[in-house]
Amino acid sequence: MERDRQNFISLLDNEKISVFCAYDQDYNIFKANSFKENLFSHLGFKGILECVFMDQIHSNLVQNYDINLKNLTCDGLITKKKNTALCVLSADCLPLLLYHEDGIIAALHSGRKGSFDNILKKCIEKIILENPNLDKTKFHLFIMPSICWKDYEINGDILNFAKENFRDFLLDNRLDLKSLIKFQAKELNINHILDSEICSFENKDFFSYRRNKTQKRFVSVIYLKD
Repeated sequence: MERDRQNFISLLDNEKISVFCAYDQDYNIFKANSFKENLFSHLGFKGILECVFMDQIHSNLVQNYDINLKNLTCDGLITKKKNTALCVLSADCLPLLLYHEDGIIAALHSGRKGSFDNILKKCIEKIILENPNLDKTKFHLFIMPSICWKDYEINGDILNFAKENFRDFLLDNRLDLKSLIKFQAKELNINHILDSEICSFENKDFFSYRRNKTQKRFVSVIYLKD
């Protein structure tokens, strides 16, 4: 089936891995569950045997995904499993997809709290702890569609906290989470960073909670191929 690029964007698709964002429907209906089927075959993605969706709680909790993991309450998953799609639901928060060339992937839901708590660092540390000989220069970070700084206003206690701790990423009361993530990535020696450069607030193809309080979510996906 030919892929309809009005329904998804692909940031990487080769013989080893695929990284994409699908926005053709509300994927929130799949949250907190795993499915032994390919939910993205209609978009032309083949070979997926399982799709895994977290029960996202705005934390920096990252878990390893395998057949023994039953509780999907977290904001990050790591796996080496082939043909297993790790999925992040969002509607303004930053979906971060991570790939190491040795065959490790991760999917992170990094909203304001997750970004402040550096969920990316938590994920990298967990991967390195379990794979101590990894070449850290072979990580690739993909920043999927999410709200841009000029549309992300914060106020009150959150603004005061940001002024105290993340002043370099503020312009008046607007918070630049993408720049914060890129700074954190550089601190972790991640030099391969690809930003989709799509603002979920401004691009009406994407669901945006800040735009209209929607409960619907699009999905960002990463999976390893055989």
